[in-house]
Amino acid sequence: MPNAILSLIPTSQQQPNPTQSELDLIIENEAVVTLFQPIFNATSYEPFAFEALSRGPIDSTLHMPDALFEAAQIYNRIAELDCICRKKAIETFHHLAVPGKLSVNICPSSLIDPSFEKGRTMRVLQDIGFPIDRVILELTEQQSVDHAKLKTAAQHYQAMGFSIALDDLGAGYSSLRLLAELKPDYIKIDKFFTTKVHENEVAGDFIKLIQDLASRVDCKVVAEGIENIEELLFVQRSGIAFGQGYLLGKPLSQPQLTVPDSVQERIAAVHTSQGLVTPMNERERVSSLQAEPTEPCDVDDLALAMLKRFQENPHLMVIPVLRGDKVVGALLRDEMLNIFSTPYAHSLYHHTRTETMMQDKPLIVQDVDSLASVSQLATKRPLDQVYCPLIVCEGGAYVGTLSIRELLKSITQIQLDHALHCNPLSQLPGNIGIESEVQNRLQAQIPFVLLHFDLDNFKAFNDFYGYERGDHMILLVAKLLRKTVQSNDFVGHIGGDDFVMLMDGADWESRVWAMLDSFSDTSALLYDPVERQQKYIESTDRAGDIKCFDLASLSVSALPCAPGQFSAHLEASEVIAEIKHRSKQIKGNSLVVNRRETA
Repeated sequence: MPNAILSLIPTSQQQPNPTQSELDLIIENEAVVTLFQPIFNATSYEPFAFEALSRGPIDSTLHMPDALFEAAQIYNRIAELDCICRKKAIETFHHLAVPGKLSVNICPSSLIDPSFEKGRTMRVLQDIGFPIDRVILELTEQQSVDHAKLKTAAQHYQAMGFSIALDDLGAGYSSLRLLAELKPDYIKIDKFFTTKVHENEVAGDFIKLIQDLASRVDCKVVAEGIENIEELLFVQRSGIAFGQGYLLGKPLSQPQLTVPDSVQERIAAVHTSQGLVTPMNERERVSSLQAEPTEPCDVDDLALAMLKRFQENPHLMVIPVLRGDKVVGALLRDEMLNIFSTPYAHSLYHHTRTETMMQDKPLIVQDVDSLASVSQLATKRPLDQVYCPLIVCEGGAYVGTLSIRELLKSITQIQLDHALHCNPLSQLPGNIGIESEVQNRLQAQIPFVLLHFDLDNFKAFNDFYGYERGDHMILLVAKLLRKTVQSNDFVGHIGGDDFVMLMDGADWESRVWAMLDSFSDTSALLYDPVERQQKYIESTDRAGDIKCFDLASLSVSALPCAPGQFSAHLEASEVIAEIKHRSKQIKGNSLVVNRRETA
């Protein structure tokens, strides 16, 4: 057919392209497949929710979600596809009968689309009898949308009983503005910030900022993209409530209900090495405090019976609620007394079970958690719950309750001891802490590398520029050492220009060299332009003679300590002293490692 005649045929009569036809067929037959990726409590490892991830047919070019939803966007069928994916996710999840919440993605543009059929999701839930309070709507911010309309739509769904989550925080359009305006129940930090966060100070600061902002608007944080132990440890230490990622569980048609044993064992090993190796560290764990053996109740116990317990014991502030041997909630004294103080309350709630009246999100902490992180979580609770006792668990098993008074009392004492034994300038552990750390690792027969860092030409620098700038040089070394440490490392300040590190992991040497390179770049900025350009300063030596001194450098002496190699820290210190003599003979930054077995 000639091109001129073809151009006269209306577009609607032309053959649709294969992608459009395939999309139409998928929507017409509702041919989407749902996988579920678990979201776990970051400390207890209890399953909290499952994110529904939709796929096209396995043999389709639109099998992967990016291709599927991009095609729907291009051919203006995103709202239809969105509804079908939600419907299939809800029906499949209900059929699987797994615990926890269901998190389904929804495009913000769909919510404010005039053609969007409101109430469709609600009808699906009602038809199959699935509780609305178990559904989280994840707003996936792929496009710029009208904030005012989106806020109205989100508030509408929250009023109906849905929870709202803001997905991929930090990756989309004006996401911080959405956090402030929408006040979602959950926010999910984009995996860009989680990936290798233990090596990225800026990303780590961003995550801590988001955690702080979220706590101010009563919002829980989910860290996405957790793929290794170091990332999970960072999430735990930052006080983030929930974690998601391939390390914890992959998307599957049959949801994964537990964190792999290998992951839990590796995390437990890190906690043990950090918490039990050093007596000082043991005191900083929840396990160091005596939890009250408060008798818990079962979800099926009568609320009236628990009211009686509160009335008979004026010191009883909280009763943990268990389903089986797992803590699923808590009864709070003030709430229970307020409820039953109203007229006819005893008649109305005569047969009410505790599950109906419990708070389903109490603050549950693990015995291996640090007291500092637990204190932060406790004080960020609503004002009327700040002094409510904490519920302590060991793994998933209930241990007891812990009063805020005991927690703060212990933290205060630790801070006093820390101030007493730390270097006043760097705030790093001093000689007592260093000796204790080395001795306990030797006794526990944990392999580690003992390193001594000594500043070269520091006296000349200090004499030339004065004590204030000398302090800046010391603080620079301390800062760089802090940035170098990983989960199982330790850094201490002997005094003056001498520092100690205990390192773990096969990459310790490369990390030390990276730190030395950073020191060369940043320490030069502490010199005035003239001395920096000529790369030396003129100052007096210890004999009082004028000499030229090179710019400051670091001499590092390293002693790998195998299990059983040394019995006391003094033996290791003597070997380090010999290595130090060799490293100081090398001009510029140096790292001398003892490669010999020491009897």
